[in-house]
Amino acid sequence: MVENVNEGENGTDFLYEVDASGNRTLVRSYEALQRAFLRFTNRTLRPVDVFWRDYNGVKQFYVRIEPGKHYNINSYITHPWEFIDSATKERYVVNNKLIFRAPESVGGMMFRTNWNITVPTVRSLRFCAMMSLMRRVEPEQVASLGLPRTLADELRHYMLRVRRSSAPQPVA
Repeated sequence: MVENVNEGENGTDFLYEVDASGNRTLVRSYEALQRAFLRFTNRTLRPVDVFWRDYNGVKQFYVRIEPGKHYNINSYITHPWEFIDSATKERYVVNNKLIFRAPESVGGMMFRTNWNITVPTVRSLRFCAMMSLMRRVEPEQVASLGLPRTLADELRHYMLRVRRSSAPQPVA
């Protein structure tokens, strides 16, 4: 299980992996010993932002991959990667996992391995309903839907993000 905690400076969010006993481990890069030559292929219908968690656990934007396209990354097996819809901020998966680390079996291979970015197998009903409404109504119509204020605000927020989605700047 993955737990998102917003506790860093300037609103930085940290991710923790939680094991069966409830122990939390910060999702971060460590060691740079075994190289992994990766190719991430976007199998979704949406642009996907790819993020790397640095050695402090801070999420760093790496690249945006358009639908059907791929991007080659030279990484290490201990480096975690995340995949997020550039507009809606929905989290996507590789091998049905929110956090991807190259398996040890690819460490040191001198050829590139392909990993498909896909939509999670289960989406929340709330998220599906929001996406459906976004396709059917304009922002100025939200008030007339009779939604509770928190849902109406969330819908407007999604609409704004989708309409003005622009790529974050990569880490230099």
